Amino acid sequence: MRDKVQVSNVVAMMSFAAVVSTGSFSAAAEQLNCSKAAVSRQIARLERTIGLQLLTRTTRNVALTPAGQELYGRCSRIVDEVNETNQIMAGMLNTPRGDLRINAPVVSTLFRITEIIPRFVKQFPDVRVHVNLSDSKVDLLHGAFDAAFWVGEPYDSALEAVKLREYDMVLAGAPEYFRRKRKPATPAELKDHDCIVETHLSRPGEWQLSKDQTISVSRGPLTSNSVRLTREAILAGMGIAYLPRFLLAEDLAAKRLTPVLADYVSARLPLYVIFPKGQYVLAKVRAFVDFLSTAITDKPVPAEAEPRAARRA
Repeated sequence: MRDKVQVSNVVAMMSFAAVVSTGSFSAAAEQLNCSKAAVSRQIARLERTIGLQLLTRTTRNVALTPAGQELYGRCSRIVDEVNETNQIMAGMLNTPRGDLRINAPVVSTLFRITEIIPRFVKQFPDVRVHVNLSDSKVDLLHGAFDAAFWVGEPYDSALEAVKLREYDMVLAGAPEYFRRKRKPATPAELKDHDCIVETHLSRPGEWQLSKDQTISVSRGPLTSNSVRLTREAILAGMGIAYLPRFLLAEDLAAKRLTPVLADYVSARLPLYVIFPKGQYVLAKVRAFVDFLSTAITDKPVPAEAEPRAARRA
């Protein structure tokens, strides 16, 4: 109850300051966008709370009592701080500034973040970017992060999702593995193979090869939420994996990995930037999302340059 009284006092003090600064209840009501009666009730409530008369009212003007003079000096500072705070908050909605907390997958070069972030900061020097690398789902609804990159379909309907691009997928294994086991001729034969499942990109035990075909796969010797670890596992001959093609492009070109079932794979993996829904999206978030929408296009990823960058991520 005390908190409610304190909040009411702040509102009453702002009404009191408006009456003094404008010289009348009518002018204060117009400034505050409320009725003259509402202003009068606020002043009366404030006087009852304090136990002192603050204003003397005549038909022509309003004058401060000694107690009112003392309070006005303090109230005017409160009003100035509130107005300044409102301006700062409005600026956050209109001008990109402040700390921008972003979560990105560990394989950050999936979307060339090391190129994009410096360009964004150069264009918006009042924004300080903090990047956290994690393949896990992060809390975007309680202030931990402002936005996140997400590979695959968004995981929360309370989040806004802007698709940035899509990536071709590939099924692949090492020649060493295929010397031990015959290459699968159909998706159904994957059940007889050691499948290294990356849980961040796929449902455990399922690979969606195309829009119309999702295949159940056997559990291999390793399940991981890291594309880097999954890639290393198939290079070591542990089994077959289903990964974005560009991550394996250099290995495929050097024949360290062999693609399989290419005629059955047509699915593409989406990359989104996600952030909380709402009318009042901060300017720094809007600017970042707009910048990404221009910077990240659906052009093919360079097959030679990108995997080297991915190794350095």
